[in-house]
Amino acid sequence: MMWPENAWYVAAFSSEVQGGLLARKFLGKAVVLYRRGDDTVAALEDRCAHRRLPLSFGYVENDQVVCGYHGMAFNGQGQCTRIPGQEKIPASACVRSFPVIERDRLLWIWMGDPEQADPALVPDMSRLDHPDWVPSQGYCHLQADYRLLNDNLLDLSHVAFVHGRTIGNAAVAESPIEVSQQGSVVRVHRDVVGAMAPPFYTYLGKYTKPIHRWHTVNYHAPSICVIEVGCRALHEGDGLGEITGCVMHLATPETAGSTHYFWAFVRNFRQDDEFLTRYIQEAVGATHNEDKVVVELQQSALTPDECDNPVQTAITVDSGPIRGRRVLQAMVADEQRERAPAMS
Repeated sequence: MMWPENAWYVAAFSSEVQGGLLARKFLGKAVVLYRRGDDTVAALEDRCAHRRLPLSFGYVENDQVVCGYHGMAFNGQGQCTRIPGQEKIPASACVRSFPVIERDRLLWIWMGDPEQADPALVPDMSRLDHPDWVPSQGYCHLQADYRLLNDNLLDLSHVAFVHGRTIGNAAVAESPIEVSQQGSVVRVHRDVVGAMAPPFYTYLGKYTKPIHRWHTVNYHAPSICVIEVGCRALHEGDGLGEITGCVMHLATPETAGSTHYFWAFVRNFRQDDEFLTRYIQEAVGATHNEDKVVVELQQSALTPDECDNPVQTAITVDSGPIRGRRVLQAMVADEQRERAPAMS
């Protein structure tokens, strides 16, 4: 198993699920999401209990999903409530439902044991919905294993080469990294001192002279990286002085070779600048498209036997990704051990 099922994953931005049906695949399973009249969101297996047509081919009526083939209706718990032309509803006429929590402008889904779906375990992304922070957000679909994205985000050195036109420059790769771990959270930190800001941060902070720039990646298994970023002027009066932001990378495995990649950049400066909000959305989106090219090319080059360990020769910058993989592997192994008694 390459992912844990007993974890909260991002299914969608809240704004994506409004009046109709949203079909997506998570952890290899087809799911359909919809919003009910009380504004709560339900998630069902996207497969009718009759002839297995995707329920997403149907429509929402009276807080239920109506199959587009024969009109069978299913409520938010997955129970069939109506079969046109038939009074008795067989006990087998049901589909699986999945726990969903809406928080911080995100919809979180639990694909594993519903008895373990503790709301307290939903990751804290509260800055996405906080008055002191302004978000720019987006979505990118990757034809790549989600673990390659985790590796990419825990490797700060690639920024100098993949993102040289946006958020990186040569000074990034030459600055030392610090890798640490607290519990299951892997931290990778890098300070870049005395170099000019790359294009993106030059625009954000209006810097004209060398600055102190930092990144701190906090990886939360299985697939969330929260990166704290900031710049500080080294010369009095240069640009905005100090600016800070946070980049939230929220990956959800779709299949073994594809990933839903939700992201957001939140800032606490120039909050009323709507043009800046749009600029960040476009610029960060372009940056993530650069990562998309890299991880998809990497995926195409890997053999099936190499997916669990894609590193042929480890170098210093791999220390963060390797530690992240170990944490993820331990998480998966723990879940497998929990299942073993029930399966025996």
